[in-house]
Amino acid sequence: MKMKMATEQEALTLLNQLKIHYQRVDHPAIWTMNDPNAPKGLPEVKNLLLKQKKSNQFYLYLTDNTKVNFKSLADQLGIAHSRLTFASEAELENLLGVVSGMVTPLALMHDTANQVQVLLNRRLADLPLISAHPNVNTATILLTWADLLKVLRKMGHQPMMVE
Repeated sequence: MKMKMATEQEALTLLNQLKIHYQRVDHPAIWTMNDPNAPKGLPEVKNLLLKQKKSNQFYLYLTDNTKVNFKSLADQLGIAHSRLTFASEAELENLLGVVSGMVTPLALMHDTANQVQVLLNRRLADLPLISAHPNVNTATILLTWADLLKVLRKMGHQPMMVE
């Protein structure tokens, strides 16, 4: 069964229900980190959905200038690095209700069965504001680190900090 696609309205509703103050920046659609339409001056972050062959799924949220060292990440997770791969487009849709270019921590609200382990790069905590798409790639939401953690916990996710 195909999952319902994540919507902007449900992301904004969640933020408003939690009384989270955020800034919204509208922009043309952004499909990759290097997209020329990407607005300048926003915190640059990467969102990756990873999997361990057919078992565990991991959502990795990190600063754009952080290189992913799969061996180190696998060691932190206690798994074999050779088994850590990127999730497919179909898995993105089925687990989070989004497609590539729209991956965001706000889509984790669709992981109601907690199949995805949330991994946050420690460097994110040093940013004054965190950026995230509100389930669409034509806007960016800016919120604080503390508010991001509040949102994740409300969705039932206890994030693991990684290097």
